[in-house]
Amino acid sequence: MMAEQQFDERLAAIKEEAEALKNLRAEIIVEIGEKALAELSGSPELAELAAKVAEVDDKADSLKQQEEDVLAEKAQFEREEKERIAKRTCIKCKALNPEDARFCEECGQELGILPREFCRNCSTMNPAGLKFCGECGSKLDA
Repeated sequence: MMAEQQFDERLAAIKEEAEALKNLRAEIIVEIGEKALAELSGSPELAELAAKVAEVDDKADSLKQQEEDVLAEKAQFEREEKERIAKRTCIKCKALNPEDARFCEECGQELGILPREFCRNCSTMNPAGLKFCGECGSKLDA
């Protein structure tokens, strides 16, 4: 059993190194292509290809911006979701209550009050006693 594991580990290491070399080769070929394109971009034969490359670059930039926008929307959604959960969590007994509950089903405490430890900026729940959020540095409510 031990010998089989050693063979598997050696095979995995060989495969990993082969994949790394394959990736390195691809990077070198891309670098060669970019240098050649820069040198030959004035040539009429390559003008159409250079235009296609520019079009692809523009689309890639647009996708990158879309990705950043979606990530920002996701982060905002997650912050809002944390706040909704915090408002449903009883500050007295820490029970999680249904969304429509106005009072804690465990102890009767009024809900919707965010605990002092809840950061309104980044929605992080901090340990008791802190004056500033440990995640983003914002001042916590008194």
